[in-house]
Amino acid sequence: MFCSKCGTSNDEAANFCANCGYPLPLSAPDASMPRVQADGSVSEDEYYKAVVGPKNQDYYLRHFSRFDSEGKTSVTWNWPSFLVTFYWLLYRKMWLNALIYFFLPYLALILLGIVGVAAGDASGLLVGGGYLLYMAGIFIVLPMYANALYYKQCKKIIATVRATTHGMERQLGELAGKGGTSNIVIILILIFTFVAVIGILAAVAIPAYQDFTVKSRMVLAAGVGKEAAGSVGNFYSQYRTIPQSLEAAGFASPLPPSVKEIGIDGQTGAITIRMDGAMVGGKTLLFVPSLDAGDQLVWTCMSEEIQDKYLPHDCRQSK
Repeated sequence: MFCSKCGTSNDEAANFCANCGYPLPLSAPDASMPRVQADGSVSEDEYYKAVVGPKNQDYYLRHFSRFDSEGKTSVTWNWPSFLVTFYWLLYRKMWLNALIYFFLPYLALILLGIVGVAAGDASGLLVGGGYLLYMAGIFIVLPMYANALYYKQCKKIIATVRATTHGMERQLGELAGKGGTSNIVIILILIFTFVAVIGILAAVAIPAYQDFTVKSRMVLAAGVGKEAAGSVGNFYSQYRTIPQSLEAAGFASPLPPSVKEIGIDGQTGAITIRMDGAMVGGKTLLFVPSLDAGDQLVWTCMSEEIQDKYLPHDCRQSK
């Protein structure tokens, strides 16, 4: 601190200049310290400051002072309670109100259902009207009286602490602990964000994985079909007729788990592969024969039941 008379630098706690003895100005009081009145007590605002905490303190003190001067609560508007009602209640440690708000939609749904059943023909009108009243209460009435609701809670906490705790400093300390804001909101937001991200990833990854596994099963099934078609083709080349069974054609390859059964139509020569497992269980993959210019069997892989996206490329109808 510099002396205004001689300009000498002095210690901040000094009352007089060390060089010329001129009185130094008093240091500005700490704004965070409670203002003690002449009788040793503190003003009501100090209790409000302690219970509200530093977050948006001026905003709430302004409304609380208005409520005190008018002797009653009145209509105001609180944007956080309108935009993020549940989180605002938790943030301001209004636990019971947050619990009521959380379960209120379920209670309203049950009541509206009971009213709808009892009303009979007029159920649509009554249920619709009840729903509009509920929405108006949540999105209009609550933000209008949110500051008043918080004011009453703060007054209740202050009254309880004053009645149970002696000493101004202890009272203010206890109010700061019971009031203020809660970090549970940040924790909940992080949890819900994590769950949402996991849900989004699962919504993308699970269908993609299912598609991949189905395609893999179809590739195995098509491979079995090609082996069977080769056996039938060899049989036809040798005997110029369609075999009545795949065993007669010499096909004896083991079936993969994704194939439930495989057979041949003795008249047309079409090979039918019936699938097993999720997504394509019970559906069939066909190998249909036709004769080429050299009087040899050529095969067309296709399915009328399985979507193209699951089939190998050479089995799709739109290649």
